[in-house]
Amino acid sequence: MNNKTLRSVLIGALSILILLLIVAIVLVIRDNAETADSVEPTTEAVADLPTVATDTPGPASPTVLPPAVVEILPTNTPLPSPTPTETAVPTETPLPTNTATAVPPTNIPAPTAVPATSTPVPPTNTPVPSGPQPTNANGIVGQSFVLQDWRTSLTPGGQIWYEWKVGNTSGGGVAYSTIGVMPRRNGQDIVAWYQNNWGGNNDVMPPEGLSWPSWMSIPEAGDYTLRLVVCFDGFQNCLSGGGTFYTLSQEIPVSIR
Repeated sequence: MNNKTLRSVLIGALSILILLLIVAIVLVIRDNAETADSVEPTTEAVADLPTVATDTPGPASPTVLPPAVVEILPTNTPLPSPTPTETAVPTETPLPTNTATAVPPTNIPAPTAVPATSTPVPPTNTPVPSGPQPTNANGIVGQSFVLQDWRTSLTPGGQIWYEWKVGNTSGGGVAYSTIGVMPRRNGQDIVAWYQNNWGGNNDVMPPEGLSWPSWMSIPEAGDYTLRLVVCFDGFQNCLSGGGTFYTLSQEIPVSIR
Protein backbone atom coordinates (compact mmCIF):
# COMPACT_ATOMS: atom_id res chain seq x y z
CA MET A 1 0.00 0.00 0.00
CA ASN A 2 1.50 3.33 -1.01
CA ASN A 3 1.51 6.57 0.99
CA LYS A 4 -1.31 8.17 -0.98
CA THR A 5 -3.73 5.30 -0.42
CA LEU A 6 -2.80 5.09 3.27
CA ARG A 7 -3.47 8.83 3.68
CA SER A 8 -6.88 8.47 2.09
CA VAL A 9 -7.82 5.60 4.39
CA LEU A 10 -6.72 7.53 7.50
CA ILE A 11 -8.72 10.63 6.49
CA GLY A 12 -11.81 8.50 5.85
CA ALA A 13 -11.51 6.71 9.19
CA LEU A 14 -11.07 10.02 11.03
CA SER A 15 -14.15 11.51 9.32
CA ILE A 16 -16.27 8.49 10.36
CA LEU A 17 -14.98 8.77 13.93
CA ILE A 18 -15.91 12.50 14.11
CA LEU A 19 -19.39 11.79 12.70
CA LEU A 20 -19.96 9.05 15.26
CA LEU A 21 -18.89 11.40 18.06
CA ILE A 22 -21.36 14.07 16.88
CA VAL A 23 -24.22 11.54 16.73
CA ALA A 24 -23.37 10.30 20.19
CA ILE A 25 -23.38 13.84 21.62
CA VAL A 26 -26.76 14.58 20.02
CA LEU A 27 -28.27 11.39 21.47
CA VAL A 28 -26.96 12.19 24.96
CA ILE A 29 -28.39 15.74 24.84
CA ARG A 30 -31.78 14.41 23.72
CA ASP A 31 -31.89 11.76 26.41
CA ASN A 32 -31.10 14.32 29.08
CA ALA A 33 -33.93 16.59 27.85
CA GLU A 34 -36.44 13.75 27.88
CA THR A 35 -35.36 12.72 31.36
CA ALA A 36 -36.00 16.26 32.67
CA ASP A 37 -39.53 16.28 31.20
CA SER A 38 -40.41 12.94 32.74
CA VAL A 39 -39.62 13.93 36.39
CA GLU A 40 -42.83 13.63 38.61
CA PRO A 41 -44.14 16.95 40.01
CA THR A 42 -43.67 17.65 43.70
CA THR A 43 -46.45 17.58 46.30
CA GLU A 44 -47.06 21.34 46.00
CA ALA A 45 -47.27 21.09 42.30
CA VAL A 46 -49.68 18.20 42.48
CA ALA A 47 -52.06 20.20 44.69
CA ASP A 48 -52.20 22.96 42.16
CA LEU A 49 -53.01 20.61 39.34
CA PRO A 50 -56.67 20.06 38.49
CA THR A 51 -58.19 16.83 39.65
CA VAL A 52 -58.44 14.37 36.90
CA ALA A 53 -60.94 11.56 36.87
CA THR A 54 -59.39 8.39 37.93
CA ASP A 55 -60.99 6.44 35.24
CA THR A 56 -59.12 8.32 32.58
CA PRO A 57 -55.71 6.78 31.97
CA GLY A 58 -52.82 9.21 32.13
CA PRO A 59 -50.24 9.62 29.37
CA ALA A 60 -47.69 6.87 29.22
CA SER A 61 -44.23 7.73 30.46
CA PRO A 62 -41.68 7.90 27.68
CA THR A 63 -39.29 4.99 27.49
CA VAL A 64 -35.84 5.94 28.62
CA LEU A 65 -33.29 4.68 26.11
CA PRO A 66 -29.97 3.50 27.42
CA PRO A 67 -27.10 5.83 26.74
CA ALA A 68 -25.49 5.29 23.40
CA VAL A 69 -22.33 3.31 23.39
CA VAL A 70 -19.71 4.88 21.19
CA GLU A 71 -17.40 2.30 19.71
CA ILE A 72 -14.13 3.76 18.50
CA LEU A 73 -13.06 1.89 15.43
CA PRO A 74 -9.37 1.14 15.20
CA THR A 75 -7.48 3.25 12.73
CA ASN A 76 -5.70 1.58 9.91
CA THR A 77 -2.17 1.11 11.17
CA PRO A 78 0.26 0.88 8.28
CA LEU A 79 1.84 -2.47 8.08
CA PRO A 80 5.57 -2.39 8.78
CA SER A 81 7.62 -2.25 5.66
CA PRO A 82 9.47 -5.48 5.19
CA THR A 83 13.14 -5.02 5.90
CA PRO A 84 15.06 -6.17 2.87
CA THR A 85 17.36 -8.99 3.73
CA GLU A 86 20.59 -9.05 1.84
CA THR A 87 20.90 -12.27 0.01
CA ALA A 88 24.44 -13.50 -0.17
CA VAL A 89 25.64 -13.61 -3.72
CA PRO A 90 26.78 -17.13 -4.46
CA THR A 91 30.44 -17.33 -5.26
CA GLU A 92 31.48 -19.11 -8.36
CA THR A 93 33.52 -22.18 -7.68
CA PRO A 94 36.24 -22.41 -10.34
CA LEU A 95 36.00 -25.51 -12.38
CA PRO A 96 39.01 -27.81 -12.20
CA THR A 97 41.48 -27.21 -14.94
CA ASN A 98 41.73 -30.03 -17.36
CA THR A 99 45.28 -31.26 -17.22
CA ALA A 100 46.34 -32.82 -20.42
CA THR A 101 47.78 -36.25 -19.95
CA ALA A 102 50.62 -36.99 -22.25
CA VAL A 103 49.93 -40.05 -24.33
CA PRO A 104 53.10 -42.06 -24.85
CA PRO A 105 53.87 -42.76 -28.49
CA THR A 106 53.29 -46.27 -29.64
CA ASN A 107 55.81 -48.67 -31.13
CA ILE A 108 58.75 -46.90 -29.46
CA PRO A 109 60.97 -49.17 -27.39
CA ALA A 110 61.36 -48.11 -23.78
CA PRO A 111 64.86 -46.85 -22.91
CA THR A 112 66.99 -49.16 -20.86
CA ALA A 113 67.56 -47.71 -17.41
CA VAL A 114 71.19 -47.40 -16.41
CA PRO A 115 71.69 -47.49 -12.64
CA ALA A 116 73.36 -44.33 -11.43
CA THR A 117 76.55 -44.67 -9.46
CA SER A 118 77.45 -42.32 -6.66
CA THR A 119 81.07 -41.97 -7.78
CA PRO A 120 82.00 -41.99 -11.47
CA VAL A 121 84.65 -44.58 -12.24
CA PRO A 122 87.34 -43.31 -14.64
CA PRO A 123 87.99 -45.46 -17.70
CA THR A 124 90.82 -47.96 -17.55
CA ASN A 125 94.30 -46.67 -18.51
CA THR A 126 93.10 -43.05 -18.38
CA PRO A 127 95.45 -40.92 -16.26
CA VAL A 128 93.79 -39.07 -13.40
CA PRO A 129 94.41 -35.31 -13.85
CA SER A 130 96.84 -33.88 -11.34
CA GLY A 131 97.98 -30.42 -10.48
CA PRO A 132 95.88 -27.28 -10.21
CA GLN A 133 92.28 -27.62 -11.47
CA PRO A 134 90.22 -24.94 -13.25
CA THR A 135 88.02 -22.71 -11.10
CA ASN A 136 85.62 -19.79 -11.39
CA ALA A 137 87.63 -16.71 -10.49
CA ASN A 138 85.27 -13.82 -9.65
CA GLY A 139 83.10 -14.82 -12.61
CA ILE A 140 86.02 -15.36 -15.04
CA VAL A 141 86.11 -18.94 -16.35
CA GLY A 142 88.33 -20.61 -18.93
CA GLN A 143 86.57 -21.95 -22.02
CA SER A 144 89.51 -23.22 -24.07
CA PHE A 145 93.33 -23.35 -24.03
CA VAL A 146 95.23 -25.17 -26.83
CA LEU A 147 98.66 -25.12 -28.51
CA GLN A 148 99.10 -24.13 -32.16
CA ASP A 149 101.31 -27.11 -33.05
CA TRP A 150 101.93 -26.10 -36.67
CA ARG A 151 104.09 -23.16 -35.66
CA THR A 152 105.35 -24.19 -32.22
CA SER A 153 109.02 -24.99 -31.62
CA LEU A 154 109.60 -27.02 -28.45
CA THR A 155 113.25 -26.05 -28.10
CA PRO A 156 114.97 -23.93 -25.46
CA GLY A 157 114.03 -20.33 -26.26
CA GLY A 158 111.71 -21.45 -29.10
CA GLN A 159 108.26 -19.92 -29.66
CA ILE A 160 105.43 -21.92 -28.16
CA TRP A 161 102.22 -20.68 -29.77
CA TYR A 162 98.85 -21.06 -28.08
CA GLU A 163 95.37 -19.57 -28.05
CA TRP A 164 92.82 -19.24 -25.28
CA LYS A 165 89.27 -18.09 -24.65
CA VAL A 166 87.66 -17.06 -21.35
CA GLY A 167 84.07 -16.29 -20.42
CA ASN A 168 82.49 -13.94 -17.89
CA THR A 169 79.64 -15.36 -15.81
CA SER A 170 79.21 -12.30 -13.56
CA GLY A 171 76.93 -10.40 -15.93
CA GLY A 172 79.15 -7.29 -15.73
CA GLY A 173 82.74 -6.14 -16.06
CA VAL A 174 85.31 -7.85 -13.80
CA ALA A 175 88.51 -5.98 -12.98
CA TYR A 176 91.72 -8.06 -12.94
CA SER A 177 95.46 -7.43 -12.73
CA THR A 178 96.89 -9.92 -15.24
CA ILE A 179 95.86 -12.91 -17.30
CA GLY A 180 98.32 -15.19 -19.12
CA VAL A 181 100.15 -18.56 -19.19
CA MET A 182 102.05 -20.03 -16.26
CA PRO A 183 104.81 -22.70 -16.79
CA ARG A 184 105.14 -25.37 -14.12
CA ARG A 185 107.96 -27.90 -13.45
CA ASN A 186 108.22 -30.55 -10.77
CA GLY A 187 105.02 -29.30 -9.13
CA GLN A 188 106.24 -25.69 -8.79
CA ASP A 189 105.07 -22.60 -10.70
CA ILE A 190 107.90 -20.66 -12.38
CA VAL A 191 106.59 -17.09 -11.97
CA ALA A 192 109.78 -15.67 -13.50
CA TRP A 193 108.87 -17.30 -16.82
CA TYR A 194 105.16 -16.36 -16.61
CA GLN A 195 103.84 -14.91 -19.89
CA ASN A 196 101.48 -11.96 -19.34
CA ASN A 197 98.93 -11.52 -22.14
CA TRP A 198 96.57 -8.89 -20.70
CA GLY A 199 97.17 -6.72 -17.62
CA GLY A 200 98.87 -3.68 -16.14
CA ASN A 201 96.37 -1.17 -17.55
CA ASN A 202 93.49 -1.36 -15.05
CA ASP A 203 92.03 -4.09 -17.24
CA VAL A 204 88.38 -5.18 -16.95
CA MET A 205 87.02 -8.42 -18.37
CA PRO A 206 83.97 -7.50 -20.52
CA PRO A 207 80.67 -9.34 -20.01
CA GLU A 208 81.14 -11.17 -23.31
CA GLY A 209 84.57 -12.55 -22.31
CA LEU A 210 87.83 -12.47 -24.27
CA SER A 211 89.85 -14.64 -26.67
CA TRP A 212 93.52 -14.23 -27.56
CA PRO A 213 96.41 -15.95 -29.48
CA SER A 214 99.98 -15.43 -28.31
CA TRP A 215 103.30 -17.20 -27.72
CA MET A 216 105.89 -17.70 -25.01
CA SER A 217 109.34 -19.33 -24.66
CA ILE A 218 111.05 -21.52 -22.07
CA PRO A 219 114.81 -21.05 -21.90
CA GLU A 220 115.79 -24.43 -20.40
CA ALA A 221 115.21 -27.99 -21.54
CA GLY A 222 112.96 -30.18 -19.42
CA ASP A 223 109.40 -31.40 -18.93
CA TYR A 224 106.85 -28.72 -18.14
CA THR A 225 103.14 -28.03 -18.04
CA LEU A 226 101.43 -24.88 -19.24
CA ARG A 227 98.05 -23.53 -17.99
CA LEU A 228 95.96 -20.35 -18.26
CA VAL A 229 95.81 -18.28 -15.03
CA VAL A 230 94.49 -14.93 -13.73
CA CYS A 231 95.59 -12.75 -10.78
CA PHE A 232 93.73 -9.88 -9.01
CA ASP A 233 96.32 -8.67 -6.49
CA GLY A 234 98.00 -5.84 -8.42
CA PHE A 235 100.02 -6.19 -11.62
CA GLN A 236 103.56 -5.79 -10.22
CA ASN A 237 102.67 -7.74 -7.08
CA CYS A 238 101.43 -10.66 -9.20
CA LEU A 239 104.55 -10.63 -11.42
CA SER A 240 106.84 -10.66 -8.40
CA GLY A 241 105.11 -13.69 -6.94
CA GLY A 242 103.20 -11.86 -4.20
CA GLY A 243 99.75 -12.46 -5.67
CA THR A 244 97.52 -15.48 -6.03
CA PHE A 245 97.12 -17.02 -9.49
CA TYR A 246 93.77 -18.74 -10.16
CA THR A 247 93.78 -21.61 -12.64
CA LEU A 248 91.42 -21.25 -15.63
CA SER A 249 92.37 -24.32 -17.72
CA GLN A 250 93.76 -27.82 -17.60
CA GLU A 251 97.54 -28.17 -17.87
CA ILE A 252 99.16 -28.92 -21.24
CA PRO A 253 102.38 -30.98 -20.94
CA VAL A 254 105.35 -29.94 -23.10
CA SER A 255 108.88 -31.33 -23.39
CA ILE A 256 111.58 -28.86 -24.29
CA ARG A 257 114.53 -30.61 -25.99
